[in-house]
Amino acid sequence: MSESAKKSKQTIEAQALQGFYVVGLSILTTNENGQAAEGINGLWQRFLAEDMLHKIEGRTENTIYAVYSDYEGDYTKPFRVTIGCKIKGAANDMPEGLHKTHVPSADYAIFAARGEQPKALLNTWEGIWKSDLKRTYVADLEIYGPRFFEEGLHEVLVCVGVKL
Repeated sequence: MSESAKKSKQTIEAQALQGFYVVGLSILTTNENGQAAEGINGLWQRFLAEDMLHKIEGRTENTIYAVYSDYEGDYTKPFRVTIGCKIKGAANDMPEGLHKTHVPSADYAIFAARGEQPKALLNTWEGIWKSDLKRTYVADLEIYGPRFFEEGLHEVLVCVGVKL
């Protein structure tokens, strides 16, 4: 990992994660011309305004996941973002307007973006983009668990699919 990547976030080591499904709101976007930032901000606003956390049936917990998938190449190419919750099983019947995505079982490098958000999260992603990680571009995710809501901590775990 490059020195700039090390300085911008804290690595919690690479580890294997078991696959699961996330159901939520979704968009296709790209990092070109700031489209991703604008689209993802809008997606978060909609998720919160519509109280999606409490509307997703079959969720296994109140943790919020932002899943990056369906990459058409690397992070500079189009990809999908789904903001939602982990569900039990595969849930075949999706309510209208919701999208189901699969986070595959794989190895992930996990980083903790702590502090003022979204600044800490953006710094973490910038460090990842500049790093020499051997990314798979199958799925990446952000985990907004209990530590995200902890006063003064605001930790988001960023899990990046990697080849070990």
